[in-house]
Amino acid sequence: MIPNNVGLEENKPLKMQLEHYQADFKSWWKLRGPTEFLDVPMTLRIPNGSTKGRWYKTVKIRPSEYCWGLYMAPCRHDSIQHGIHKGEALWETVPTDYYSYLLHHIRVQADVENGGVEQGQLLLQMAPSFYDLNNLFQFLLEEGRHSWAMVHILLEHFGHDGLVESEALLDRMCGDENNPRLLDAFNFTTDDWLSHFMWLFLADRDGKYQLQAVTQAAFAPLARASRFMLFEEPLHINMGVSGLDRTLYKSAKLTLESGSFDIFEHVAIPLPVIQKYINYWVPRVLDLFGNDESNTANNMYQIGIRTPRDLDVYENSMFVIDRRKNDRVEQVEIEGGKVLNCIMRSQYIEEIGRVIDKWNRSLAELKLDFQFSIPHERFNRNTGPCKRLPYDVEGNIMPEGDSRKVSDWLPTEKDYEMVKAIMVQTLEVEKYASWISPLGYSLRKLVEEKKD
Repeated sequence: MIPNNVGLEENKPLKMQLEHYQADFKSWWKLRGPTEFLDVPMTLRIPNGSTKGRWYKTVKIRPSEYCWGLYMAPCRHDSIQHGIHKGEALWETVPTDYYSYLLHHIRVQADVENGGVEQGQLLLQMAPSFYDLNNLFQFLLEEGRHSWAMVHILLEHFGHDGLVESEALLDRMCGDENNPRLLDAFNFTTDDWLSHFMWLFLADRDGKYQLQAVTQAAFAPLARASRFMLFEEPLHINMGVSGLDRTLYKSAKLTLESGSFDIFEHVAIPLPVIQKYINYWVPRVLDLFGNDESNTANNMYQIGIRTPRDLDVYENSMFVIDRRKNDRVEQVEIEGGKVLNCIMRSQYIEEIGRVIDKWNRSLAELKLDFQFSIPHERFNRNTGPCKRLPYDVEGNIMPEGDSRKVSDWLPTEKDYEMVKAIMVQTLEVEKYASWISPLGYSLRKLVEEKKD
């Protein structure tokens, strides 16, 4: 059985093909997905097929009973909204001229969903509460559903190529030396819950931007699938923000009580270590936005597949970008309409900056001599003009051979060991691991408590 709101029963050949793929997907899930707690009843949301009002229902089921469904939401417009085909009717089938663009985009979108499932293999062993364990399963199951959403399009619209790409999704593996995931960020594992929360806060927010970019795609099936996926994405982001808020409450509270930032001995995560995790994960996620002067991004816009949010606000503005020149970069000024990835990345940085500013205001009110920061876009990049160039967190070139401050910026092996050491699995009802607070706690709450 494949739950759906796409009329799958009326397309018998596609239904049979998806049912065959379902068996292969379940085999992959058993091998690469969560291996424990599959028969423990949990409170999970599942789509109800509606695209108006409440689109899901909350049920008490075992994760092993979850059925990955195929759901779409109607397009907002009947005509193409941007590019050279603006004003023409949306495409219900794949135009031959744009076949390769669409195939590549959809295979990558599906691949990142499977990668998201594979990254956190160790998290079950150190779940800080049953609430967080429940949230983890919600996230993993919906990543799987998003993969299904793209596989549905691959199999229905791309024939043999779609079948080949769907099968390849199950063969690639996060971090595999010979057959890794397509995007580099999805080959880094989230081996502790601080990494997991950072990933949800940062990478799933990038996912929101990537989905938003195709909700007005000229290819209507992609737009409809992406619109429904966007219903699910905000919860994942909020899981990350809430998890970090709860972690920061405990860390700041113990820092104030002990008078020291070194609070591992109090079984909590030091604020400077949390900053190191920000420094580690932000560059990996910025890489996902691609190159500023990307011909592919510009072509995808022109043919009507992908566009930044609120492009009309930015397209005539001037953006200063980096351009590689030998082993350095030079800055050039370019019109926004020619650097679409830069627009999306700038919007993204501004958005995460608002969250970090909120944390910093609370830290200042608590009179803690510490402020979080976002590392410069040049720091520790694996793509773009600054790829593997030695820039520091402030965007300055480091002297040749100078790596003295790397351990100040990125987590050390000792940091990782200490973080993992305090992450003890805690699953008793309404109990939480020592390093994290219950739901609803945050730096803001700590400020209010100190005022009382």
